[in-house]
Amino acid sequence: MEKLKKSCSKHETRLLSGVVDPASLRTTFNDVHADPNTIESLKTLTSLTLLRPEAFSYGVLAADRLPGLLLYGPPGTGKTLLAKAVAKESSATVLEVSGAQVYEKYVGEGEKMVNAVFSLAKKLSPCVVFIDEADALFGSRGGANNRTTHREIINQFLRGWDGMDDHSVFMMVATNRPFDLDDAVLRRLPRRLLVDLPLAKDREGILKIHLKGETLDPAVSLSDLAKNTPLYSGSDLKNLCVAAALAAVRDENNLLEAARKNGDSDFKLPERRTLAPSHFEKALTEISASVSEDMATLGAIRKFDEQYGEKRARTKKPGYGFGLGGSSAIDETGARVRPDEPSR
Repeated sequence: MEKLKKSCSKHETRLLSGVVDPASLRTTFNDVHADPNTIESLKTLTSLTLLRPEAFSYGVLAADRLPGLLLYGPPGTGKTLLAKAVAKESSATVLEVSGAQVYEKYVGEGEKMVNAVFSLAKKLSPCVVFIDEADALFGSRGGANNRTTHREIINQFLRGWDGMDDHSVFMMVATNRPFDLDDAVLRRLPRRLLVDLPLAKDREGILKIHLKGETLDPAVSLSDLAKNTPLYSGSDLKNLCVAAALAAVRDENNLLEAARKNGDSDFKLPERRTLAPSHFEKALTEISASVSEDMATLGAIRKFDEQYGEKRARTKKPGYGFGLGGSSAIDETGARVRPDEPSR
């Protein structure tokens, strides 16, 4: 990084805060519970391109490559974690870019920042350029609030994007609002992978990942906990585990304070806390699902998936939205973008 800083322009220097060394990352695909097909597609599109450049020096792969990948789905489903896992597994440096870094108040500065993104990515090659919350940067140019500056920045980004074919640079774009992306951006993202809300079996796997370093009381059933958390995203489940662990720490502190008041100076807490069912019950009252089955954005994601997703040829639904009729029970499949697809 010190050597890189000396060769960077002032605009590239402002992007260095987004450079992530894969050696510093801890997230691997084993730490992310996602659709196996999604993980396999990510490995094919990134690891092979970045680790086997000689395989792309002839034939159709020499003339044409997939320019980018779109990860879309409800919030909190692990899109950013997947990007980090890609970087770790492929040993590629990650350059994270946000809209706030690109947009400038001075005319012409935004275009210079866009140029800096691609020039810095070339210096970091092999590199994964990751743009999270991409709708803020790549929103449609035909919107009512469209600005000339916004159009110029997207145009400059598209020109730079097209010039990456001869470099080991891969573009990954993630968003919760894929329906807001500009059409020209979507054309450069031919692979569009849905990261959907987890079903009960998936939620149990996510809970196991987050609780692998904790001691659980034998009465704790992760299977039952998974069934009792419909509509919870991976992020919600992580917060639930943290809340349960904090509840256990509070109980330990109460025991310690009670022992001190009783004059029991020999009382010691166990070396490791034990999470009991009561701790998870407390956590469930504190952490709720961040996604609702009747959210308008989920209906829009489902519509986008049917129009542009990889399985758009499947049977059309009679309508959009996530209404559950008169049933009082929560239908967890009703809030999934692909409710008819079985969990793997």
